[in-house]
Amino acid sequence: MKVYGIPKELPEPKVDYGNYDRDKAIEAENKHREALKGWLKRAGYTGKRTGEVAKFPVADGYAEYMLGEGKGKAVLLHLPYGDGYHYPDVKYLPKAEILRRIDADKRFAEMFKRKEVA
Repeated sequence: MKVYGIPKELPEPKVDYGNYDRDKAIEAENKHREALKGWLKRAGYTGKRTGEVAKFPVADGYAEYMLGEGKGKAVLLHLPYGDGYHYPDVKYLPKAEILRRIDADKRFAEMFKRKEVA
């Protein structure tokens, strides 16, 4: 699968480490993800799974990639958040494996979701 960096017109959010606020950094990343999803859709990647994120464990964090799904084509955008890790073998994974990993992450997150107490 082809892997690209983020487009120049949507640079990654800058983190102010001199006055670090974790919540602001997460909010900025989430807004950037939404902007990237919109960019992919405008670029013709209008599949229903466009914008979903695949994560791969690397060192003490994750390498993250956003899926762009179109008619007969799929791409990944590397998300340079946090340490900006890359997963070296991601370009060799077929789309089915990327989707399997996205779904597995969703199921895992669901297991640890907080339950509302009555």
